[in-house]
Amino acid sequence: MDPRKEKGYSLIELLIYIAIFAVSAVFLTAILVSVTKIQTRQNSVNDVNQQISFVAGTVQQLVQQSSLIDITTGVSTTTLKLRMASSTLDPTLIFASGTAVYLSEGTVIPSSTPVALTNSNATVNNFSVTKYENPGGLALIQLGLTMTYNSPTPSAQLTRSLQTSIARVSAANFDSAIYPTVVSSTLTLGTAVNPWYTGYFNGNILIGGTSGNIGLGVSPGSASVSLKANGDVGFTASSQGLILVSPTAGVCFRVTVNASGTLLTNSATCP
Repeated sequence: MDPRKEKGYSLIELLIYIAIFAVSAVFLTAILVSVTKIQTRQNSVNDVNQQISFVAGTVQQLVQQSSLIDITTGVSTTTLKLRMASSTLDPTLIFASGTAVYLSEGTVIPSSTPVALTNSNATVNNFSVTKYENPGGLALIQLGLTMTYNSPTPSAQLTRSLQTSIARVSAANFDSAIYPTVVSSTLTLGTAVNPWYTGYFNGNILIGGTSGNIGLGVSPGSASVSLKANGDVGFTASSQGLILVSPTAGVCFRVTVNASGTLLTNSATCP
């Protein structure tokens, strides 16, 4: 058999096959690289979004459970201070330090051991809270949070931001002093249409000002009548009575009644 007549690949055919294989390899490599980049970036997006969502959710939950948002109104700050009814959680602080956001409960920085709400996969570029008072409603905060994913790979580097408002919507037990935002003669606690029903105080009540009058079952009287009642004023013991100031400086008398209903007067300490 003549070996020259045996079938085989010519040089031209071999070069064509190699070229086809090379082109296919380039396309497959490009597709693989693109898929890898997309997957890497998506993992970065998911990680950053999860951390932002966790911080925002934690802030929302703690604000709604708080008794008071204890930061200056209208001033942006990197530390959110919340007063809590539970002494073991009061105060609760959420703050930015370095590249992370931390939570501290029950003690004051720096003596506490704060817990990180974010991990090292992302850097916190911005964490800011601003308190706003809502007239006729509850206080709310505006939360700003920006995070960047940490990666040496350019395709995995990305930044995400969040701007949201959170209101303290739950009923609260106050464990700190309560002050009006401004000194005003128009701010009230309750209204004639929506009054508070019963109040209990374990201490003094001071009503000041030139028109600081009290009305019991009736609207307060004029400036010359400090106490006006639409009903009886009672005392729980016979030793109690009405103390009146005499014209003599520093001399006062308590007016009481005996078993026959006769009025009696006795010296008393001036109020």
